[in-house]
Amino acid sequence: MVISKLKIAALASIVVALPSIAQNPAELQGEFELGGPLDHNGSIQQGDSHLYISLSNDAAKGLYFSLPGDPFEDPCTGYNVKGRGNVVCYEIAPDGHFCSFSVNLERNAVEAGLGGCF
Repeated sequence: MVISKLKIAALASIVVALPSIAQNPAELQGEFELGGPLDHNGSIQQGDSHLYISLSNDAAKGLYFSLPGDPFEDPCTGYNVKGRGNVVCYEIAPDGHFCSFSVNLERNAVEAGLGGCF
């Protein structure tokens, strides 16, 4: 699969920027998946137009506490959630955090990731 230099640059700028968002940059830990857009149930469709990124551990905790505003309870998961735009972070336990978003590689845009209500 060939990914254009622009798409790689857009992805690299997002990944590089994430640690700088957190007040205490942390080693990035998490998972990624390449696929199509999410369907109405929140499942990834076939394709290669989106890169889904999930952060965990200290990186997710740092981003969660760096996001402005007060957390609110996600009605679907019951977890505390904070977000900005399409970047959403969950506090699963006092020391358990998870953040999710996707990058639309065709439009070079940050979009919703996995988790939450659909």
